[in-house]
Amino acid sequence: MSKEVNSEEIKKEIIFKEYFGKDGEPMPVYQYKGHNIVYLEIAASALSQQHMVKIRPDDMLMLSYPAAVAVFKEYNLKRHFQTKQTNFGHNLSKQELRKKANDLTKRLKQQQNVFDKTSSLQRNATKASFILANKIAKQNKSFAEAEFIKDCMVDAVSVVCPEVKSKVEAISLSRRTIVRRIDAIAVNIHEQLLTASGRFQWFSIALDESTDIQDTAQLLIYIRGIDENFEITEELLSMESLKDTTTGKDLFNSVINSSIRSGLTLNKLASITTDGAPSLTGKHSGLVKLLNDKIKEDFPQHSVLSFHCIIHQESLCKSSLKLKHVIEPVLRAVNLIRSRGLKHRQFRSFLVDVEADFTDVLYYTNVRWLSIGKVLKRVWDLKAEILMFLKMQDISCDFLNEMESDEWVCDFAFAVDIMQKLNELNTKLQGKGIFAHELYLEVKAFQWKLGLFAKQLNEQKSIHFPLLKTVCYTRIIGQVQFPVDGFTKGIH
Repeated sequence: MSKEVNSEEIKKEIIFKEYFGKDGEPMPVYQYKGHNIVYLEIAASALSQQHMVKIRPDDMLMLSYPAAVAVFKEYNLKRHFQTKQTNFGHNLSKQELRKKANDLTKRLKQQQNVFDKTSSLQRNATKASFILANKIAKQNKSFAEAEFIKDCMVDAVSVVCPEVKSKVEAISLSRRTIVRRIDAIAVNIHEQLLTASGRFQWFSIALDESTDIQDTAQLLIYIRGIDENFEITEELLSMESLKDTTTGKDLFNSVINSSIRSGLTLNKLASITTDGAPSLTGKHSGLVKLLNDKIKEDFPQHSVLSFHCIIHQESLCKSSLKLKHVIEPVLRAVNLIRSRGLKHRQFRSFLVDVEADFTDVLYYTNVRWLSIGKVLKRVWDLKAEILMFLKMQDISCDFLNEMESDEWVCDFAFAVDIMQKLNELNTKLQGKGIFAHELYLEVKAFQWKLGLFAKQLNEQKSIHFPLLKTVCYTRIIGQVQFPVDGFTKGIH
């Protein structure tokens, strides 16, 4: 007959072996000097309903047995107890059994918390990995940079908080892991969008077609939908690659295929917003015309509104400014510097030598609406260095000649100021959760500002044009006439 093992005396030497149980109920098995110690469940009268384990009347508290049990099943342990531990616990009262059961249950919870803590650390490490992968994807960074980020985090934490260094090291940020994380995020976002689109009462789409650096046409489809609880969902629905032609029929097929994959029906489509391209808004074969025809065929009582993107309209308004005589010399100077490798290297080295505020000039990209304003501002900030470099290299260009004209310099300053204000307006018109009436108010307010600007310039007040104010003040000292007429014509 084996003797009862006092767990209080030997708890420091007890080693966890494994779990076993029925119907997924955890039952830890420990080892002590060849003894297998098992927590069994106690009589129903000894445990309350709030305890973690289920109870049966013929079970006992705890036993030890020197002989190993081949398979840890309830029947094997029960038979062993009934044959070799028949007198175990018979001398304990009902109150003592209840107290013993409470102590053992408390220990069991503590032992299980050890594993819960480990799993919690793993979950937190995985969550951190997903967060960093999401940021890398949003910033369009290389997947391999995640490992560099982890190295930086480990080095920083080892100095600031050495006790949590192991937790940071547990975060998996390998390139393959980041790829899996981003794929999982994309799948999850798509599933959320599919779930949300199934609840839409109405939805609208915005379309933008452009060409990437591989000369592949890409059609971006954005969706904004509202459900019966007035919850608004706004997200990129799909990006359709067009390998061949980009006619209205091709774009129409792409939109239809995307709506079918997303489970959207055209009878819930409220409006379409485009950038005004002929393939989208053509009178006879544009996407909007083909889509309206299909809706009238399938749902005769339904009609769809079409709009021209207000941001695109704001960008087109820039062309009404009579600043071509300013922009072209500036762009030619930038292209002259950046298009030739030797000149570009020499210019960057020159900026470093003279300790300029910037290390290079910016290229102008027609597709990027904010580009022209940033290019003009950078050239203005580096105008002295550019003039010095062109003279040192004995390069003749229109920019060098125009900078000698006081009137042209004033036009240049005005162009920089007004483009910055247009860029600010463009930025306000972008983003999620902005409604049409808010966009209208922004544009209307800017129109009132333009009227104020024109009135003040006619009065030779340039308080809202800081660069122009500085330049004209210098020119006025030199008895140069303030070019008000040209400025006001440019605004109107």
